[in-house]
Amino acid sequence: MITTSDSFKSSRIAEITRFSAGVDATVVAINADREMQGRLMGLGLFVGSRVHLFQGGQGKSGPLLLGIDNTRIALGRDVARTIIAEIEN
Repeated sequence: MITTSDSFKSSRIAEITRFSAGVDATVVAINADREMQGRLMGLGLFVGSRVHLFQGGQGKSGPLLLGIDNTRIALGRDVARTIIAEIEN
């Protein structure tokens, strides 16, 4: 498991909740227990997934709306904070 503290100060790699809407990113880690990782995998979200942040993100409250392939999923902030991603160029 990877911690999400100050080790992710780069603006390119961070918790997905720290990105702005409209960002495309690749998931690099999921800092959650096995059960939550299994649930996220069931939604198509795993290390290596390419995601688009439609809604939520930095400075917002409420759930995040992510696009994965042709699917959109809503994640609560507590769950979304476990997802570490790298912004794509």
